[in-house]
Amino acid sequence: MSRGWTVAVIGLGSRGLSVVERIVTLADQAGAAYGPIQVELIDPRGDGAGIHTTDQPDYLLLNTTASQVSMFPDSATVGDAAGAPGPSLYEWVTARGLRIAPDGFTVGTEGRPVRPTDFLPRRVLGEYLGWFLTELQRRCPAHVQLRLHRAEAVDLADGPDGRMRVRLATGAEFPVDYAFLTTGYTDNRPSTPGPGGHRRIDAPYPLPAQLARVAPGETVAIGGFGLSAMDIMSTLTVGRGGRFIHNGDECQYLPSGREPRMLFYSRSGLPCRARPAVARFDHRYDPVVFTPAAIDALRAQRGPLDFTADVLPLVLAEMRVAYRRCELRHADPAAAQRLEQALATAADLAEVTALLDQLDHQRGRFDALAAFEGAAGMLCADRSAYQKWLIEVVKADLVEGRRGLTSSPVKAALDVLRALRDTFRHAVDYGGLTTASLDDFHARIVPMLNRAVVGPQYERHVELLTLLADGIAEAPFGPAPEVRWEAASERWLISSTRLDTPYHTEVDWLCVANLSLPSVADSASPLLAGLHRRGWIRPFRPDNPHLPGLDIDSAHHPVRADGTPESRLWVLGPLCEGATYYTNLVPSPGVFSRPIHDAHRCVAAMFAQATA
Repeated sequence: MSRGWTVAVIGLGSRGLSVVERIVTLADQAGAAYGPIQVELIDPRGDGAGIHTTDQPDYLLLNTTASQVSMFPDSATVGDAAGAPGPSLYEWVTARGLRIAPDGFTVGTEGRPVRPTDFLPRRVLGEYLGWFLTELQRRCPAHVQLRLHRAEAVDLADGPDGRMRVRLATGAEFPVDYAFLTTGYTDNRPSTPGPGGHRRIDAPYPLPAQLARVAPGETVAIGGFGLSAMDIMSTLTVGRGGRFIHNGDECQYLPSGREPRMLFYSRSGLPCRARPAVARFDHRYDPVVFTPAAIDALRAQRGPLDFTADVLPLVLAEMRVAYRRCELRHADPAAAQRLEQALATAADLAEVTALLDQLDHQRGRFDALAAFEGAAGMLCADRSAYQKWLIEVVKADLVEGRRGLTSSPVKAALDVLRALRDTFRHAVDYGGLTTASLDDFHARIVPMLNRAVVGPQYERHVELLTLLADGIAEAPFGPAPEVRWEAASERWLISSTRLDTPYHTEVDWLCVANLSLPSVADSASPLLAGLHRRGWIRPFRPDNPHLPGLDIDSAHHPVRADGTPESRLWVLGPLCEGATYYTNLVPSPGVFSRPIHDAHRCVAAMFAQATA
């Protein structure tokens, strides 16, 4: 294209930066043959940090270790198309002399050296992403121009010249040939406040600002046991001047006097499993039965799959394999070698299952489904029994967490669910499941996956147990309590529904500890609302409120209202959740990285389309 061409990247978090990196690197490798390229970078902040804003407190930590984050693609994902190498997050902070203070989370110039296995503050990742944006600008070849707009894109429509036109909130407009939507967790329109809305916090972020209204000594009910709930717990304790003193496996909390009382609850009543005490994810797991080839074979026979009937048996068998591999590696290396030989010659799932059943008989049964679900033995006699059960489950998980992924057979089995996430995607994405099974997968299986392997840092659960022991926190309700606003007392009433001896109490505040997925139909983004109104995008499952994201095809083009793909646009990240699985992650080095793979194939497709 002799006149050159223009592409807009709308949203500059980690996903948008990966797109920009691929544009810069592939254009540099191709040379000027692509002609002049102008890249319009559009983001209100324009610093590259995305949700990892650099103004948040250090006690809000990443859920990925420092060595497992890198924005620089390598051959494990893009082969020969990798550009010049660069530092991982760990290498970047180490080169700058950053250290971790004695409190265990504050990063600055004092304290111990950063370890590869540390969970660093999110704001440090934001600073790394900002540096990466500057590095891309420095590396940009002469025939590529990056133009940064610190503004919100409010419209994208056809222009009079046949190209698209982007309009910014500032009123500026300009034409583009292609566009990438990488806007991340766009806000949805707030629902109309119901009774008690002034005492309900539906969106926990940004922290600590969202919790500023909760006064010391008041009672706040925290809906959830996941990462957001632990962030809220940290904000209301450490964020208010309290201090946790860790001494080996012991922990003491020194309150500031500014804490509220915290009551935890959730629909499932189940806690997450914590990350291992030393979280090393650099070992590669070699699957036996839960493989893309096995999924392909099933799909060739049946078409779209039923996850529970077709895929889950493979997952559970793989967990059993991982358990026995870890157990025998430590207990009986010769038996471990015999197991590998037998697995290598097993013809199918039935033979692998028979082998595992034999080991169950010899060494005691490992119930993979019970480990996956996490509800075994739940006590619901009364509030004390339930909280005692929850505490014992968390304690038992911490024992396994101290052993780590390479020494705990239970943790090794559960880590299959993380290590083989791309195989889950292979089974689920782009219409891989039946409609009914996809609904069930997101409603039932995804929460189980998250509880099993996307839990908080080890120290957070140690701190939770400390607060429960001190009475600063409680979990008295059991599963699925009823929540109701009491107008007479101007408080929320929370009542158990599954305890044999019912329990209820009133609280001052209700805080919903989860992130809402971006919605097409209810988006607060003028850009997405306009694209939806114009028919350029449509909801993936308009009949399912739990999957509010947009519809895409396998090339990541949005599907228009008439069912055709909009080939000038690509969409990556949380906007696609539902059509694809687990889009909320940052790139990792040395392994196949789905965020970089998606960015690479979409940018390569754009270049092919532009130069055809």
